[in-house]
Parts: sequence; C-alpha cells; structure tokens
Amino acid sequence: MDVFEKFFFEKRYPLLTRILQKHKFILTCFKILYYGLPILTAAGYIVYVIHRFRAYGKRTLIKTVGVPALAFIGLSVFRRVFNFKRPYEKFDYIPVMGSHKKGMSMPSRHTFSAGVISAVISSDYPMLAPFMWIITVLVGITRLLAGVHHFRDLLVSVVLAVIVRIMLMIPSGK
Repeated sequence: MDVFEKFFFEKRYPLLTRILQKHKFILTCFKILYYGLPILTAAGYIVYVIHRFRAYGKRTLIKTVGVPALAFIGLSVFRRVFNFKRPYEKFDYIPVMGSHKKGMSMPSRHTFSAGVISAVISSDYPMLAPFMWIITVLVGITRLLAGVHHFRDLLVSVVLAVIVRIMLMIPSGK
C-alpha cells in the first residue's frame, strides 16, 4: 500500500491539483461533491430517523441513533489515541481541500459516518442499500482525491461500517 500511496501522492496528486486549478468548473464540481455528499447523507439520515420514530416510537431510537452514535464516539476515540498522520504531513504537499489539520487521519470520519448511515438505513430498507453504499464510496473517493486521507483510512472506515451493518443484523432477542 505504501508503494501505491507514494506513487499517487508524489506523482499523480500534483497532476490532479494542476488540473483542478486550471479548470475551475471541474474544481467547482469536485467541491460540490466533497461538501455536498456528506450533507446529502446527513439529510437522508435525519429523514430516516424521523420516519422510523414516527412509525415505531422510542424503541427504534437505539438502533437508529444509539448504534451510530456509539460507533462514531468509538471511532473518534480511536483516532485521537492512535493519531495517524495525514498524507499531506507524510508527503509534504498542500491538499486541494480540507482544513489542513494535523493527525487523526485514520479512519475517515466522513467515510465512516456515511458507511454507518448506509448500514442503518439499508438494514431497514434493502432497496436503498446500493444507492447508500455508492454514496459512501464516493465520500471516501472525494477524501482521497482531496488529499486529506490515505487509502487505508477509507478502507478501514468502510470495513468498520460493514461490521456495524453485521451487528445490526444480529437479533436483539426481544
């Protein structure tokens, strides 16, 4: 993986940034995806939670809000404890997007959050699963192309989200 990342961030990433700087329309489209996909995911999640609450009451909140909240908190603690460097810290470049903060690269919280939301929604609405997981992958790709996450950060995020999905499939014993 290091060979791939070295090649990508040292050889291909400068080319990508030149293209984005040269073509403002492409940069604008990229920014729309970078910022818009997480907003779309969050909006879908809010609609889902409201719908489930209205249909099933308080008992649905453990699954729809509690599990994602606990997963997100656990992920945030992991990131803070292990404090992995971001690619621009390792390869010394200026990322296209992002806040340029230091550390806490792995896993990607945006990708993980989109994945957990996909896991929760697809556990109740399987027909939405492909759409939701495509959004999750696109969120991850935008983070990689923005230069703020390593490929491994995104992979770990999706794997953890899939584990949450599997946990949601386990009967609660009611």
